[in-house]
Amino acid sequence: MTDSFRHRTRLEVRFRDIDAFGHVNNAAFVTYLEQARIRFLIDNLHIETPQNLPLILAALEVDFRAPILFGQEVEIGTRVDWVGNTSFSMSHRMTAGTLSDAGERLAAEATTVLVAYDYATERPIRVPDPWRVAFATYEGRSLERTA
Repeated sequence: MTDSFRHRTRLEVRFRDIDAFGHVNNAAFVTYLEQARIRFLIDNLHIETPQNLPLILAALEVDFRAPILFGQEVEIGTRVDWVGNTSFSMSHRMTAGTLSDAGERLAAEATTVLVAYDYATERPIRVPDPWRVAFATYEGRSLERTA
């Protein structure tokens, strides 16, 4: 895993994640990404209840590279790529391998766009300044979107 994905989440493949072909179903890949995304937000925003995060997932793109099998462990590297006015983008790099070495093989790469959202008004809101600072501090660079 490269240093550009400093945040890492490790997950063990559950039997229920396996499909009829004997590998992790594509929907489970998305669940693994969600778990890593939420873990990143909990760790960097220092929150205890992610259910109250004012966010919605606006976009998700996954490039599947290799199958994941039962008995393997998955490691997902996560980073914030940019922060715009009401949204921010994250990248994820998923690897899988034996339980002692989850970084063995690239399984998927993904990008997500999340929108800061006020559920009461059903409208996007500005990404909170403390989040901007927390993400930039963690990533060690400016994340402001220029385009």
